Amino acid sequence: SAFAPSRLFMESTAVPPASEDLCATLQQKLQRWGQLGEAPEYYALRNRGPSRPTVVHDLNRFGGNMGPYTDAVLSLQSVEYINASAIDNLGPETPRFIATMCPKKATFAHFWSMVWELNSPVIINLTNEKDRVGSGPQDKRERYWPPFDSEGITKSTAGWPVQPHLRGVDLCAEVPTLQRFAIELHGPSQTPGGPRPSRMVSLYWYARWVDFPSSSSIGSRPFHTNAWHVLHLAMHIAEDLRRRGEQWAVCHCSAGVGRTGTFIALIHLLRKLPMLSKATIDDAVAQVIEAMRDRRLWMVKTDIEFATLYSALLLRLRNPIEADFRLTWELQEGDTSALATTHAQAAASSASSASGGAADSTSGGGSEGLVGAEGSPQGAGLTDGVMTDRKAREDVSGINNDADVSRYAGVGVGAAVGEG
Repeated sequence: SAFAPSRLFMESTAVPPASEDLCATLQQKLQRWGQLGEAPEYYALRNRGPSRPTVVHDLNRFGGNMGPYTDAVLSLQSVEYINASAIDNLGPETPRFIATMCPKKATFAHFWSMVWELNSPVIINLTNEKDRVGSGPQDKRERYWPPFDSEGITKSTAGWPVQPHLRGVDLCAEVPTLQRFAIELHGPSQTPGGPRPSRMVSLYWYARWVDFPSSSSIGSRPFHTNAWHVLHLAMHIAEDLRRRGEQWAVCHCSAGVGRTGTFIALIHLLRKLPMLSKATIDDAVAQVIEAMRDRRLWMVKTDIEFATLYSALLLRLRNPIEADFRLTWELQEGDTSALATTHAQAAASSASSASGGAADSTSGGGSEGLVGAEGSPQGAGLTDGVMTDRKAREDVSGINNDADVSRYAGVGVGAAVGEG
């Protein structure tokens, strides 16, 4: 069903008419960076590289490197160590995020235990569908939710403290490759042999965010198109989190620093946008990035990601009508009404917990009416469903291709850069 922003969210993010000066400033910066082939302001930011000791551990990706700061590791009761950091220092106007790496096989169970312990209702996966799959030093992503890539992993879930079960999948019409998975988690039993409590989680996977290989991509058609799609997702997630009571949201890419930091920063800046001006925009962007870097290294890792923030904000200002960012979801597997109920249960569960109510139900009640009943292997019949050639439907703002995105942003477009 269509995503309809609430009146409160529309009012809180409405862009004032007197924003032309800010639009012009953003547009000029993007044009200049496109001509230079880099964004020099990015390199003036504080703590671009690691500023304190980091955790080197076999459970990290990239050969044990890219671990969190030793004094900022997420502390959990259920997991001894996980490569994750709490980003909750951006002010009351920003949701609390857990920035983490894409789980590898040895940490699948740890990841779901973290989601359960923090009662996180939303997971945002920003890994690219073309990222190398596996747990090796050069690998970037793996599928950590059902149906899993191997029968061995499926069988091993029986011993996990928290067990994920796929209940449905739907696809976004406006953002290519954006999928929303309805996941039912079964947590640890409170008594020996007793029922396992359950709750619902929504997992969003945007599989087309490109790690552009060169700063010369700034200003290209794929660059602005990516910013347009990321903006759509950020607008939707911001509203989703508001409805769910501002619980912890889990966000990851490969290492959990570049795309993850960019997405979290964008959520923050969108909420501040009505108060920003051409005189304050640079300081606002720098402040949010440097605040995140106090908690986790390398947040917003490249000048392309830095420039993506400016492109997304410009696109938002040029398209101030909230309804233009409505997302519609197309069923991939299961029953439409039941899948909508699944996501509604996730929102209700987290909101109840946030207000002090009971967040869980027993597994017997939590599954009733949900789609995609699992047989063996777990999640049989529900597929990955990554769309490699799927064309986005024309959205209500009239922006339905690369050229239109650049036209609506008011930014000159250089040579197109292929996605790789």
